[in-house]
Amino acid sequence: MLEHALIIAMIVLFIHACSWRGMIFEGIKKIVEPKGMLYKPLYGCPICMTPYYGTLIYLLFFRQSVADGLLTVAAASGLNVVSVLLIDIKDGICKRDE
Repeated sequence: MLEHALIIAMIVLFIHACSWRGMIFEGIKKIVEPKGMLYKPLYGCPICMTPYYGTLIYLLFFRQSVADGLLTVAAASGLNVVSVLLIDIKDGICKRDE
């Protein structure tokens, strides 16, 4: 389960990073502006994205049981919480150096 959660968390972070400035999916910000209800679950927040993308990824690739799916997606969300905290720490450190 943890292996699947890590895979899901990394895929969600990859999708999130592809929407950063200068990346391939940066243009989605013109279609879905960074505000409102769709922004965070679509590309703006890895924690908010995980239940949606994680469920889809789990159903496409792993599909073991409902209980395992819920636990796997919840664990992937937890991993993305840690990732977001690390990104925020890095951003805080880098901004002080500028």
